Amino acid sequence: MKKSLIALAVLAASGAAMAQSSVTLYGIADAWIGSQQTNGVTVVNGNKLATTELRQTGVNSGGLSSSRWGLKGSEDLGGGLKAIFALESGINVDTGGSSDSTRLFDRQAFVGLTSGFGTVSLGRQNGAYESVRGTFFSAQGNSPSFDATNGKQFSKANIDAVSAYEVAGALATPVQAAAAAAALNTKGVAASRIGAWAGYQARVDNSIRYATPSISGFQAAVVYGFGENKTPTTDATKNASISLSYANGPIGVAVVHQNDELSPDFHMKNTGVGGYYDFGVAKAFLAYNQAKYDGLAKQNEWAVGVRAPLGATTLVAQYAQSKGDDLGKNTSFGLSAEYSLSKRTTAYAGFNQTKVEILNDNKNNAFGLGVRHTF
Repeated sequence: MKKSLIALAVLAASGAAMAQSSVTLYGIADAWIGSQQTNGVTVVNGNKLATTELRQTGVNSGGLSSSRWGLKGSEDLGGGLKAIFALESGINVDTGGSSDSTRLFDRQAFVGLTSGFGTVSLGRQNGAYESVRGTFFSAQGNSPSFDATNGKQFSKANIDAVSAYEVAGALATPVQAAAAAAALNTKGVAASRIGAWAGYQARVDNSIRYATPSISGFQAAVVYGFGENKTPTTDATKNASISLSYANGPIGVAVVHQNDELSPDFHMKNTGVGGYYDFGVAKAFLAYNQAKYDGLAKQNEWAVGVRAPLGATTLVAQYAQSKGDDLGKNTSFGLSAEYSLSKRTTAYAGFNQTKVEILNDNKNNAFGLGVRHTF
């Protein structure tokens, strides 16, 4: 009898412990079939740049959302305190491969504590800009294939190479032309660019993040990346970002600043404000951002978009622009139609066209049909 009572007590305690903790497998599988046209650069006559076009049709991963899988969980520690964790990995549905072959959990990997005072987490996690852009700045969320505000960063070497070529003009040397072509073909405004904005670092390694609880719709977050890559001769590349947002009823507004140290003593700084108003028949978005590369380039960027639900179908349209003296004027238009087959499955058609001034106003575009399933 005693043994039976002890066994029942152990089972009860075990059940209570299990009830206080949880682990969830989750993810997104998103694939689309369509066509993409991208522009590149080649050198002619030794010192001049000419653009090239490449159109490719096939199956791609990540139309509306980046495909991913992950594990997340929490444990109740008592007194309103919980331990939390998340491990998230990007995947390419079209090939079955990882979106980053150098990392198992390339999207997020963190552990932390949460309570009524907010949440503190440590690891690789979203910066403050990434946390608010898809909700408050972009009508297209964080669509990797059609979002008009999406963009890619330049490195200092890229900007220096392009600037040197532009300054040389007709007197550009073959070395300058080759360096400029390599820069435009590998980073920033050229190959495979979707979206007009300059971009930012979405996730931060070696970081600590604090987010307040939502108080009457207000919430703040700060993220600091320590950059553990210091050497005897160079400092570590750090990252800092802060955001303040308000979401209550039909109104949502966010202000954010992020300072990415792309290399020692070379920073990219994004400062943005954006928001939405839900009219019921449609949700309108408006955003402004200034992207600055240390003493090399400054881009003024803005976007306007709308999401209009029509029963199970949602129509989305967005226009974005980035303009500056050094990187030229870039414009992008994104359009999509999303049809909810169920709560977790969406069929969609998407289109994006981005015009890049620095490449003689050449246009990159993408269009296709896809399916997104969340689990």
